Amino acid sequence: MANWSELPNDLLGLIAQRVLIYEDFVAFGGVCESWRSVAVKQNFTPSPQLPWLMLPEQKNCDTRTFFSLSKGMVHERRLPEVRGKRCWGSQGWLITFSIDLNISLLNPFTRLQIQLPPHRTFKYHFDIYEDVEEYNYTPAEIQELYIYKAIVSSSPSSTTDYVVMVIHGPKIQLAFARPGDEAWTTIEETRPTRYYDVIYYKEKFYAVNSHGVVVVCDVQGPNPTELRIIAKMPDFDTKIYLVESAGALLVVSRYVDINIVNGVFIYQTTKFRVFKPDLSKSNGEWLQLKNLGDRALFLGQSTSMSIVASDFPKCKANCIYFTDDNEEPYLCNPEGGGKDMGIFDLEDGSFKSHYTGEDDEEIEESEVLEDGEKCCLARDWMRHSKYSFLVKGAADPDQQEQKFFLHNDGWKEARFDCSVDVDGTPMAPRKV
Repeated sequence: MANWSELPNDLLGLIAQRVLIYEDFVAFGGVCESWRSVAVKQNFTPSPQLPWLMLPEQKNCDTRTFFSLSKGMVHERRLPEVRGKRCWGSQGWLITFSIDLNISLLNPFTRLQIQLPPHRTFKYHFDIYEDVEEYNYTPAEIQELYIYKAIVSSSPSSTTDYVVMVIHGPKIQLAFARPGDEAWTTIEETRPTRYYDVIYYKEKFYAVNSHGVVVVCDVQGPNPTELRIIAKMPDFDTKIYLVESAGALLVVSRYVDINIVNGVFIYQTTKFRVFKPDLSKSNGEWLQLKNLGDRALFLGQSTSMSIVASDFPKCKANCIYFTDDNEEPYLCNPEGGGKDMGIFDLEDGSFKSHYTGEDDEEIEESEVLEDGEKCCLARDWMRHSKYSFLVKGAADPDQQEQKFFLHNDGWKEARFDCSVDVDGTPMAPRKV
C-alpha cells in the first residue's frame, strides 16, 4: 500500500471506533480526506472525559479555542457558525442569541439549526428605537444583557419533546418555549426576584434566586407556569449554582470578597459551601457536604457538572473547578474581568490554578481582545456528547463561537451604576 490515505474505509471505521478521546478523534479526522470521511459521530464511542475549558473568542475569527484539562493542551476548532453570537451550551446543543436578536438552537457538529420564538415575544422585552436619543440600548447591548442563562431539557437530536428554559429580561425571570411555539411563556411571580441558576433535574426544572430560595417548575404538569418553593438556603453569598451529582441535586454557594475602589471592582473567591437539600421533606432540610467522595464539581455560568474523579488521572476528587463568571467587573472596569478562576479543595479550603495561560504565548493571545477592547477572560466548561462533539457552550452559523461574557460592541461609551444591595450582594449593573 502506498500510503495511509489508501487504507480501506471499513478498516478506517474500525480504527476510528477504537479512538475514545475526543481530541484524538478530531486529530484522526485531520490526517487526510479519506480519514476525515469516516470521522463521523456514528464511529465515535466516547469514554468518560473531562470537560474542556472554552476560551474567549478572538475578534473577527472563525475559530474557537479550547483548553483540554486531561492533556494540558490548547485546541482550535473552526466554527464560523458562532461568530458574533451570544450562546449557552446544553445537552450537546447550543442556544444562540444573535445581534439581530434571533434565538435558535444549533448542533455544532451537524450544524443543524432550529429556530426558537423571537426576542420580541417575551412578555418583558426591550424595543429598539434607534432614532430616539434618550433610549440608549443598542442591539448589541440587548444581545449581551437580555438572556442570562439558557438550557434545554433533552437533546433535540434524540427527541422532539424538549423544553428550552431561559433566565432573561429586565427582571431576570424564567421563561420557556417548546418546539413549534410562536412565543415564549413567562413564569409570572407576585414578587419577581433575580434568578441565579436553573437546572433540569428528574423531569422538572429547578431554579434558585438571589434570596437563596430554591423553586421547582413542572412544565409538563397541569400548571406549567407555577413555581413551588422547595426551601431557602441556610447560608449563601454572592453566587449560587445548581448541579446534579451522583443522582442528587446539590446547591453550591460561592463566597466572593468584593470591594469597589475608585469605581473599580476588586474581587476574589474566598470559599465554596456545598449543600444537599432533602427534596422529600416539605420543611426543606439541608445537609452541608464537607466531602464529595470520588466526585469533582465543575461550575460555570453556562454549565455546571459533576464527574467521577477516579476516571481521570489528572482530576482531583473532592474539589470544585470554577470559572470567572462575574459580570459586574466586566461591565464596570475599563480593563474588564475574568481572572477569578481555579480549583477549590473542599478538604483543606485551599485554592490552585487549573489554567492561567502564562506559559503559552498562544493562550495569552486568546485571552485579550484586540484593538484595545476590554480583557474578556470569562470562560466556561464544555462536555462532549454522543449527539454532538462540542457541548456546553458555543454559538450559531457563520458567526464566531460563543462568549460566555459580554460581546463588547457598543459598550465603550456606556457608563454603569454598579450598586450593592443592602445585604452586600452586587446588583445587576444599571446603565446610566
